[in-house]
Amino acid sequence: MRLKLFLLVIAGLVCLVTQGQDKPKKAFELFEDAEAAYNRNKYTVALQLLDECLKQYPGYYEAYSLRGSVKEVMKDDDGALTDYSIYLERFPDHLPTLMSRAMLRYKVGFYDQAKEDFFKLLTMNPSETNAIFYRQNVTVGDRSPVMTPETGHKSYIYNYLGLTEAKLKDHKRAIAYYDTALSLNPDEPDYLVNRGLSKEQLNDTTAASDYQKALKLNYRHTLARHNLTALKAKQGQTITFEDRLTETIQEDSTMLYPYLERALQRFEAEYYKGAEEDYTRALEIDPRDAEIWLGRGLARERLKDLEGAFSDYTRAIDIKEDFFKAWINRGNVLFKLERYSDAIDDFNVALIYQSDYAPAIYNRAMAKVRMKDKKGACEDLKLAEGLGMEVDAKVRSKICE
Repeated sequence: MRLKLFLLVIAGLVCLVTQGQDKPKKAFELFEDAEAAYNRNKYTVALQLLDECLKQYPGYYEAYSLRGSVKEVMKDDDGALTDYSIYLERFPDHLPTLMSRAMLRYKVGFYDQAKEDFFKLLTMNPSETNAIFYRQNVTVGDRSPVMTPETGHKSYIYNYLGLTEAKLKDHKRAIAYYDTALSLNPDEPDYLVNRGLSKEQLNDTTAASDYQKALKLNYRHTLARHNLTALKAKQGQTITFEDRLTETIQEDSTMLYPYLERALQRFEAEYYKGAEEDYTRALEIDPRDAEIWLGRGLARERLKDLEGAFSDYTRAIDIKEDFFKAWINRGNVLFKLERYSDAIDDFNVALIYQSDYAPAIYNRAMAKVRMKDKKGACEDLKLAEGLGMEVDAKVRSKICE
C-alpha cells in the first residue's frame, strides 16, 4: 500500500513538472524572442513567434509594429502596411512606425497616403524617440543611416515629399520641397540630384549645376555623374566628360574633385593604370580620405598589384576603423595571397559592421574550405543562402556533403 502511494506521489510530481515545461510563454517572452531572431536576421522564426504572440495576446501592440518590419523585409508589403496601421491606430504619434509606413506607402505607389504620413511627421518632434532611421537611397540604391534625434528629420521628409510630387508629375511643387530640404541640409547630394531630375522635366537649364554640386559633395555619386553626362549629350555637347575633367585639371591642378571624378571614369573604362595615377595625385592633395585609399587599392588590385592593394586597404582602415568596404576588399586580397586565416579574420570584422552582407559570408566560406573547415564553410553557405544569395548547387553539395 505504501509502495502504491509512493508511486502515485511520484507520478503526480512528474505530471506537475511536465505541465510546467509545457506552459506557454508570456507575451513579452515571445516578443523578446522574436526581437532577438529579427536582430539575427532570422525573419521566418521572428514571424512565427510574433504570430504566436498575437494569436495568444492580440492586444500586444508592440508585436504588430515589429511584425510589420519583419513582413517588409520578407517582401510582404500589404501585410506590413496592415500591421503598421493596426499599431498606429493605437499609437498614432509613434514616429518610427509612422516613418516606416510613410516610406512603404511611397515605395508601393500609395502617394497620396504617403503624403499624409509625411505631413504628420513634419509636426512631430524627433527627440520623442532614440531610434536611428535608415534611408533607402532612391538615387544610388545604398542603405545608410540618415538621421537621429540629434540630426533631425525634416530635411529628409521634405525630400520625400519632393519625390512623391515628382511621381505625381508636379515637378514645380517637387522642386519647392527639394529647396526646403536643401535649406535645412545643404550637404546632401541626393537632394541635389533629385532636384536636378525635376528641373530636367521642366527644361530648367540649371539642372546640370545641381548634378555638378552633387559630385563635389560626393564624387562617387553614380547617378549624378550619369545624369550629367546624359544631359550634356542631350544638349549636343560633343566633348567627353573626361576631356572636360582634364581641362579642369589643367586649369587648376590643386583641385581634388576632378582627379577623383576622372579616376572613376578611367576605372569604369578599365584604364586602371590611369585611375591609379589619378588616385595617387588625389592622395597628394588629401592623404586622410579613406575613400581615396580604397579607390587606389581597387585600381591596384585590378592591376594584379596585390601587395600594393593590401597596403592601400590597410591605410583606409587605419583612417576609418569601421570602413566596411576596406575590410571586405582586404579580406579578398588576403584570400588571393593565400593567407586564408587572415582573410577570415578580415571578413569577421567586416561582418561586425554589416552582419547581413551575404557576399562576405560566402567569401568567408571559401576561405574556410581552404582551411579544411568544411563544417564552418557549410554553415556560412547556408547563412548566405538564407540572406538571399544564390549558391551553386554543385558548390553546396561538394562542401556540405
